[in-house]
Amino acid sequence: MRLEKLVFKSLADTKAHFSEAVDTAANGKHDVIITKNGVPRAVLISYEKYTKMLNFLSTAYELYLMDAGEKAFGMEAEDILEDTSED
Repeated sequence: MRLEKLVFKSLADTKAHFSEAVDTAANGKHDVIITKNGVPRAVLISYEKYTKMLNFLSTAYELYLMDAGEKAFGMEAEDILEDTSED
């Protein structure tokens, strides 16, 4: 991701100008990184980008299953992506 395509907004600013933040993300030219106390906490992206990401993850998961074989049975894509905690 190129930094020039990211817009950083504080949570307070995003709350005060939510419609503007949504419009910024929806036009597809910029992703909006929402920060709390200077730390990135959430992202607004366009719906088009969101669906492309889901399609990519679904395809990658299918390729993973083809490669992993039997040891992958019983795992869902959500199981692989579930742990989003930062160590």
